[in-house]
Amino acid sequence: MQLELANVATIARREYVTRGRTRAFRLATVLLAVAALGASLAPVLIEWASQSSESTKVEIEVGDTKPAVDPASTIAAILNADAGSPSATSGGSGTGTPAYSVTATSDEAGARARVDSGETAGLLILSRDPQTGLLGFTFVTKAKAVDRVSQFMVGAATDLAQADLLAKSVPPQTLALLGRTPAYATQLPNGQPSSTSAESFVNQFAAGFVLSIMLFIAIIVYGQWVALSVAEEKSSRVMEIILGAASPFELLAGKVIGVGGLALTQYVLIFIPAMLGIVFQGQIASLVLGGPPGSISLPAGLSPGMLVIFGIVFVLGFALYAVLYAGAASLISRSEDLQNIVAPMSLLASAGYLVAVYSTTGLISAGSRLVTIMTFIPFWSPVLVITRLGAGEIPPLEAVLALAILAVSVPIALRIAARLYSAGVLLYGQRPSIRLLARALRGT
Repeated sequence: MQLELANVATIARREYVTRGRTRAFRLATVLLAVAALGASLAPVLIEWASQSSESTKVEIEVGDTKPAVDPASTIAAILNADAGSPSATSGGSGTGTPAYSVTATSDEAGARARVDSGETAGLLILSRDPQTGLLGFTFVTKAKAVDRVSQFMVGAATDLAQADLLAKSVPPQTLALLGRTPAYATQLPNGQPSSTSAESFVNQFAAGFVLSIMLFIAIIVYGQWVALSVAEEKSSRVMEIILGAASPFELLAGKVIGVGGLALTQYVLIFIPAMLGIVFQGQIASLVLGGPPGSISLPAGLSPGMLVIFGIVFVLGFALYAVLYAGAASLISRSEDLQNIVAPMSLLASAGYLVAVYSTTGLISAGSRLVTIMTFIPFWSPVLVITRLGAGEIPPLEAVLALAILAVSVPIALRIAARLYSAGVLLYGQRPSIRLLARALRGT
């Protein structure tokens, strides 16, 4: 089989330029890049949208209860901690505008009037049971039971009562230590430090899962681009003209390389803004929300090694499915039949994706025998290698072996697709069927 590289390059360049110049491609790329950037900055945008320029005001009337802790500062710290905002007391505030501002008052009638007029969100009146000594609370408010201030105040009042009891029965030095987190570390059986904390495990698992989703979508979407290109040219009879200057194999290789290059370009244009948004999220949050900027680093779980392996499985996985999509699409004469011929391969890829999802959610163990066996099957190895790598459930030898099998399977799939393509580009007016597929593979 002779292969003229000049013909392959010409066809690849034609596919890349022609499809890259379409308005649909440019618009889709811009919209997807903006969406990816917005998704990466979603936490900052949500926090910015939920911020208020003014604090919700709450007043406290202590009376003769004489709590052992300052009620205004304690309630303010609890409310703002529940709301995820800086603390505030009657004497000042933390960084930024706190969600709740709490002040003490001795004018109960005036405070009730301010609640009625809407100037304040509520008045918390403290009392003490003369028999048990426990604090009691009455919250005067126009807020409904489902409103945040009503829900937060229940927990804040309970915490204040507990703090009052502790302050009376526990020495101040011990009370100060109650809020501290004890030292805690994990080790491997050999005594070496281990990074198996729940947070690091979730971060690594999430990184692998997100990358596997991106890989699955890329294989399905861009693989169907190749199939659509073949189907369009065959249905319009343009392919007959092209075959006068290039062989079917050169046409197949050029289409896969051209559409694959365009797909990779679009993916990079989408991936870079999203990654920049994630890496610089701390600095952007500092500009938008205020506060000190965070350090610049890759997100937890996204190590350079993980990204390198993602790039390898992306190229190999796309190449495997793209050549098979192209070979299958050459068997049809009408674009309307495209989904019927590519549906089996899409379902095949979906099976591996679903197993990856189930292993991520815990329905199937990432180290189970089923997942291990599927990892070595080329149709499913791209998503499963990434998922298991993120979960830390794949030994290095298994990962290397799975990638080696995937790499060897690409030229085998290329040979099968070339046979399908060579026979299929000359078939017109025949509906796709198992018999037709068998004939094409036999070359008869």
